[in-house]
Amino acid sequence: MRWPRQILFGDVDAMFASASVVKDPSLAGKPIAVGGPPPRGIIAAASYAVRPFGVRSAMPTAKALQLCPQLILLPPDRPLYRRLHDAMRAITDRLFPLTEWSSIDEFYADTTDLQTLHPDPEALGRLVKDELLAATGLCCTIAVATGKTVAKIAADSHKPDGLTVVAPGTEQDFLAPRPPRALPGIGPKTAARLDALGVKTIGDLSDPRWDRPLQRVFGSSLVWIRELVRGIDREPVVADRDSKSVSHETTFEHDTHDRMFLERTLRGFLRELAHDLRQEGLAAGGCAVKLKDSRFAITTKHGRFAHPLNYDPDMWPTVQQALRDLMKPGTDYRLAGLALTSLAPAAPGLFDRRRAAAVAALDTLVARHGPSVIGLGGVTPGEPD
Repeated sequence: MRWPRQILFGDVDAMFASASVVKDPSLAGKPIAVGGPPPRGIIAAASYAVRPFGVRSAMPTAKALQLCPQLILLPPDRPLYRRLHDAMRAITDRLFPLTEWSSIDEFYADTTDLQTLHPDPEALGRLVKDELLAATGLCCTIAVATGKTVAKIAADSHKPDGLTVVAPGTEQDFLAPRPPRALPGIGPKTAARLDALGVKTIGDLSDPRWDRPLQRVFGSSLVWIRELVRGIDREPVVADRDSKSVSHETTFEHDTHDRMFLERTLRGFLRELAHDLRQEGLAAGGCAVKLKDSRFAITTKHGRFAHPLNYDPDMWPTVQQALRDLMKPGTDYRLAGLALTSLAPAAPGLFDRRRAAAVAALDTLVARHGPSVIGLGGVTPGEPD
């Protein structure tokens, strides 16, 4: 049977932690996490070995060490992640006519036009998993469905190293027993309101008994939610082939509207990305801040530097202002990201001699101990302005 629309979703399993094992195979199976040291460090990624202890991404490192005292904490390695991402991207560009990398470790591919060449979607998914593993050593969970939402939910429910296919016409039955929180647009607060009403599953959202209370909860969005419940999702796959930028983003364990928390998150990203630019002899002409709210709506704000930069104290005011311009009062956010754009070779003499020596000394410490060990003047580890 030929599908009217076919979307393949891939999610690398615990990419940052898994990349550490690729780099050092002796870490395989050990309780590792990637992040900054306490007291202010945050867990960026947790291996599956530590998740039974309750360790999760975006958790303070101090809490993670309390939950799992034997935790092996590793510093982020951005150049390694980018090399692995580039290798994976080369695979998806070769296999698919259209790929959307929604983050460094997640992608959607529109495979509708590949059905003559690959009539079995499960076999196609296995091919993708095998190619990515051979190229990078990373395991990837793959799901195939008629839309992006169902494909992502299917992958989330089959991690790690999973492969699943949700055939056309089975979407509603697949979604029905799952919790409402699995749907985009339903955050923890909305899920709590639904639970109080007695709405326990996605299938309950289509029950006419709850029409009136659900109208109060969702308003005009109820029509869209009920389309998703039936597996109707027309969101297109949009290719993103911008190679003249570096970026980092994270999905939080809990949605948040705490501006200071978001600023600390982006400031940490900026510190790491600027370090990477200096190591590669590059500078950025601008930045882009990305937020995804609890309804999965994505907004971005771009900023331009007065001249190309790779020194985070000089870059931070522009990044900070972009975030403040982007945030909406009362809106909870589930994801934040930062990209440094318009990359070009750094101009000779970008720093004076004294600052160049200080930056070089800092980069040596960061390379040895990780980006959280020290900060550059002007971006202190305290609270944001």
